[in-house]
Amino acid sequence: MKARIVIVIIMFLGGCASWPDDGQGGLAEKYQNYPLADEQYDENFTQPEDVVKSEFEHLVLKLELLKSQDIKACMPAQLLKAQIYENRIRRLIAGQMWEDAEHDLLIHYHGLNQLTNHFDTVRKVTDCASTTNEQPASFSIKKQIAQLLNSDNQFAFNAFEITPKYAVRVAQAADLAKQLGSISILLVGHTDAVGDSGSNYELALKRADTVKHWLGVYGVPQQNITTLTQGSLQSYSDAAETESTRHSDRRVEAIILDANTQGLESNKAKALMNWTKIIQSKKE
Repeated sequence: MKARIVIVIIMFLGGCASWPDDGQGGLAEKYQNYPLADEQYDENFTQPEDVVKSEFEHLVLKLELLKSQDIKACMPAQLLKAQIYENRIRRLIAGQMWEDAEHDLLIHYHGLNQLTNHFDTVRKVTDCASTTNEQPASFSIKKQIAQLLNSDNQFAFNAFEITPKYAVRVAQAADLAKQLGSISILLVGHTDAVGDSGSNYELALKRADTVKHWLGVYGVPQQNITTLTQGSLQSYSDAAETESTRHSDRRVEAIILDANTQGLESNKAKALMNWTKIIQSKKE
């Protein structure tokens, strides 16, 4: 009996001795700590504070779209509750209380999703809301979608997998796109000037198809998305070629094709839009 007790004690002590070092796991560690130590910063990815701000701006847009769809006429109490929670998070961010803001953002995110689904059901059953103000808000949302999909740091050299930073932007863009009645998106793949033109055309198309794939995974109908490739034919920047400009050339350019979105696209995109209309008319 004593021998068994000694063995148990040895096993217990041995287990304690194998507890992981700081930073290597363990029940006492938090998922995220603020502020980060200097050695934890990585300039290739957005810092936690910026992620919190970006996600908050995203949820502000979602609530603005619900208000433009006249949710106040159908669900005024739920709208007031969402606005109060939004203001609470705004105060937390202003006070740089990042951990509390991150926690409340998660709750607000799920709350807005439930509110959106509930509102859709109520509108279908009661027809309580008007849509007179929906068009201006839709334009603003589509502009934000274009900005998210055209953000920088999309792909690594010679790769068609999206970076973690760009994956967040694609998810946010898809979340907004699903709130709209309709949207048509053109994705044009680009590469830098390194390598032969044939390989670059293929790589650029893979990049566009990858973004289309992830938008579909996040719920955007695939039939609303058209992909094209320009390879290394057209650089993103007119500046002299440097490592920085080559990095920006490794991208997918997103263009909103809806007829009522004048002003969203750059001048160099007009020819691509006309080209796409010709392609679509031939398909029909």
